[in-house]
Order: sequence, then C-alpha cells, then structure tokens
Amino acid sequence: MNALALSLALLLTGTALASDPKVLVESKYAEIKAIVATDKTDAGVQQKVTAVLESFTDFTEFSRQTMKGSWEKLNDKQRTLFTERYRLLLHKSYIKHFKAGQPLEVGFRGDVEVVEDKALVPTTVKSGDTEAEVDYKLVKKPAGFMVYDLVIDEVSLMRSYRKQFNAIFEKDGFDALIKKIDERIAKNDTKVD
Repeated sequence: MNALALSLALLLTGTALASDPKVLVESKYAEIKAIVATDKTDAGVQQKVTAVLESFTDFTEFSRQTMKGSWEKLNDKQRTLFTERYRLLLHKSYIKHFKAGQPLEVGFRGDVEVVEDKALVPTTVKSGDTEAEVDYKLVKKPAGFMVYDLVIDEVSLMRSYRKQFNAIFEKDGFDALIKKIDERIAKNDTKVD
C-alpha cells in the first residue's frame, strides 16, 4: 500500500479507530509495514515505528499497572520520571524487532475480546525468520482505545516488569529502580526475566 492510499485509509477509518480495537491495531500494523518497506535504514525504521507506538500506547496507564502496589507510594515527580524512563525501555523492547526491508506479516488469532472498557487483540507477527504471538491489551479512553500491555508469546511485559521493578523498589528504593532502568536502556537490555 502506498503512502497516499494508507493516508486515505486512515482518514476513512478515523471513527472506527476510536471505537474498534482490532481496526486500531490493524491500521498501526499497516503503518509499520509501510515504514519497513520504504525506509532504507534500520535507524529510520526504528525512529518511525517509535512514533507509531507513541500514537496508540497509554504509557501512564502502562506505568501505573506495572507499578501496581507501589504506584501509590510514588509522588507526582517520581511517577513522571518513572513513566519517562519506562517509556524508553518499552520503545527499545518493541522496536528492536523491525528492520528496513524485512518482510512483515500480521495475522489475527481468534476473535477480539471486549469486556466493558478493556479489549484484547490477539495477533501473530512474523518478521524475517522470527514469529511471535503478540496480544495487545487495550483500555478505552475518551479519545478511543489505547494499549496498556503487550503479551508476547504468553509473557506479559507489564506483569513481568512489575515483579522485577517492585522487588527493586521495595529492597533498594526509587532511585535504585530508575538507575537500573537507565542501565538497561544504555545496554539495550530489554529482556524480561
């Protein structure tokens, strides 16, 4: 799909994007596929895919859910700082799978589940030789559905990071948690234990 057709498709589905989580995820993958197919460098792909991720992810909710149990102990300045750093770690975790010119295929597994203001969109993503089940958990906000967790091959990023981050926070405090996140970002270490 060329850029003009993609832009037109996105304009026509604007209303559906706000209310249909599957259409939202489908349209974001269409954007990513166009980026991967047309951008000539991995750095360019990753920068543009980061912008796509930003457009449909609620990082504040992702952060709040990840620090569940400890979030209330943080002041506003700490919440903002945590969300900022965690956002960068999530960027690295998500974008590292996308390379310039590498074929990208996306399929949907089963039906989208919507319960009240939450939705689950199960996908299968194949990029190059790698295939993964990627499930998007979304929450409905005033502007429409936004992602608040990614479940990759049955591993929830939010729950896995929650276990790690809360353990560091409880044992060593907030500053140590931020330092650990910063170290992981610098080393490009996004693994989830």
